[in-house]
Amino acid sequence: MGDSQLSQSFVDNAKDLNEDEATALLVESEQKIRQIKEERAADAKLTAAKSIDKDLSAGYNSALNYEKSKIGFLLYKIQEIQDGSVNPHSGANA
Repeated sequence: MGDSQLSQSFVDNAKDLNEDEATALLVESEQKIRQIKEERAADAKLTAAKSIDKDLSAGYNSALNYEKSKIGFLLYKIQEIQDGSVNPHSGANA
């Protein structure tokens, strides 16, 4: 199994690992992941950027959700018309 994100030197060095060595490296990597996530969560600049993104995106997200709701409603109305359950005498169902 290869992973394009792994350096060739890591792959080469890991070829001859025994189970204990591989397990130790696995635990070390999991600890590093936890540490990186904690550092990311504590990063004030990143948190501020996320807040700015959220604020700037709010209007777009609202508009997107409104349009998606319109689409859902209109698809439902079209289905009702096609099924003949709405205004069957309008000629739309002919």
